[in-house]
Amino acid sequence: MSIITTVEAVPSRLYAIYASLFTSENGEGRERLESWATPPSLKNSGEDGEGPATALFVHSLQEARRLGLIEEASDRVSLTSEARNGGKKGDDSEAFFRAYMLKTLFDPVRAEETQQSAFMVALTWLLSTNPLKPMSFSDDPNVAIKMVIGEHARKTDCTIALNYQNMLYWARYLGFATVVGNGTSRRVIPNPITAIAEALPAIFADDNELPIENFLTRLAAIYPVFEKGSVRERFDEMRLVPPSGLDTRLSATTSIALQRLADGQRLRLRSAADAPARILDFGAREGRVSHIALLGTDNA
Repeated sequence: MSIITTVEAVPSRLYAIYASLFTSENGEGRERLESWATPPSLKNSGEDGEGPATALFVHSLQEARRLGLIEEASDRVSLTSEARNGGKKGDDSEAFFRAYMLKTLFDPVRAEETQQSAFMVALTWLLSTNPLKPMSFSDDPNVAIKMVIGEHARKTDCTIALNYQNMLYWARYLGFATVVGNGTSRRVIPNPITAIAEALPAIFADDNELPIENFLTRLAAIYPVFEKGSVRERFDEMRLVPPSGLDTRLSATTSIALQRLADGQRLRLRSAADAPARILDFGAREGRVSHIALLGTDNA
C-alpha cells in the first residue's frame, strides 16, 4: 500500500491527523482522535454507525504509520519524534508536516522503506507530459502511461482512476501540479513552479548564479524526478521510445516552470555564447539557457 493506493490517505486527511497530534506531546487516545478525524455525518452512517468512518480513519492511520508519522502504544497515538522534528504547540504544524512528507517521498531510500517508491515514478510520468495539453482528472490513465513505459506502468501504482487521482492530490499539495475546472471538465497540468521556488534557497546556497548543469544537479538532488535525477534517469530507461536530446533539452514542464520563475523576478535566465547550454521547450518556440541567477525572495 502507499499514499496512491490507499485512497483515504489524501493530504488533508493525513494532515488532520498530524495537526491533531502536533499540539499534544503525550499523544491522544485512539477513540478521541477518531472522533476528531471523522465527520459526524459519516460517523453516524451505516448499520453499525461506524462502517465508513472506520474505513476512513483506520486506513488513513495505517498509512500514517507506514510513513513513520505516528506510533501507537497502550491505545494512544502520538507523532514520532522524527515527524515532530522539534515542533511545538504554536508552531506552524503544516510546515512541519510538508517538510516531513517531502523528506520521506523524495529520498529514494526512505521512499522504499515506507513503501512509497511508486509516487516518484508516477510524478516523473506526470512531469514528462505536455503542460500545454492538460489531461483529464477523471479518466483512467493506464493506457496513457503504458504508451510511454509499457508494462512498467504498474510501477506508478496508478492502475485505476482513484489511485491516479490520489497521486494528483499529492502532486498538487506538494507543489508539482495544478488542477483546474470542476466536475467532468477538471483538467490537470504538470506545474512544478512552487516546488522549484521552495527549493531555490537550498539550490543556490551561497551562490548568486549557477551554470545550468550545476543548477539541474542541485535541483535533482532535492527532487530526483527532474532532469539529471536518479528517478528521472530510471524512468527514461523504461520508455518504449526514449526522447531525443536528453542531454541538451529540458522538458516542456521544466522549461515553462523556469520561465515563469524568471517572469516573476525570482530567477534570471541568460545564455552565454561560449558556455554549455540547455534548450528550453515552450511548444511553439524554443529558448536557450546557460546560466541561472537567483533574484528576489517573493513568491512568483
